[in-house]
Amino acid sequence: MKNKYALLGMLAMLGLWTSCQSPQQKDASTADSPNLEVLDSRPFVNDPKATKFKFFLNILSEENTDSTVVYIAKSLFDNDTVGLKIEVLKKIPAGVTSTGEPDQENGFVPGAIRFSSIGPASDNFVQALQTLFDLKDTGKMTNEVVAPLVFSSNNEAIDLSTKKQSTFSFKLFLENETGAEAEVFAVLDTYRKSFEITEKDSSFRAQLIAAFAAN
Repeated sequence: MKNKYALLGMLAMLGLWTSCQSPQQKDASTADSPNLEVLDSRPFVNDPKATKFKFFLNILSEENTDSTVVYIAKSLFDNDTVGLKIEVLKKIPAGVTSTGEPDQENGFVPGAIRFSSIGPASDNFVQALQTLFDLKDTGKMTNEVVAPLVFSSNNEAIDLSTKKQSTFSFKLFLENETGAEAEVFAVLDTYRKSFEITEKDSSFRAQLIAAFAAN
């Protein structure tokens, strides 16, 4: 009987100690941890040594306007949060005809996808590109909206207002002050909640950074 009471007393003391300590431990583990929301997400780039990079941004929130869906997308690179605000038109015509040919008249839509800064995470986005491309530091992301010419690589019209989960492919042409338009491929995946940007080839790297960086 004495052993039973002794055990109950020990358990009670343990529970009291845990209840007193847990909030402090939780605070300590979350303090100065701005990246908790993306810790369990895919990293910004899968292979830092790739000859052609694919960048992943995990969609963490979305907001609807009358004509667009605004996504906040982030990932981690070298323990820093990188991210962008990505605004996509709800309705984008198909860019590929039923015969598989590009629709030259309707397939290209200026500003169908627009990028803008969300602060330090977007500055980190530009700096991550600079690190991966081994190019000089050009500073922060521009405060201007980056609105490329968008080609819809889809054979059906896009309608994001239906909330249908699907994958949509694009080719982006980004104007810049360095040279020819930077060409990249992009994928919006509303099922996996991600936005991906893939290099066409390495020759556009300086132009890609110039399109996003502040002057």
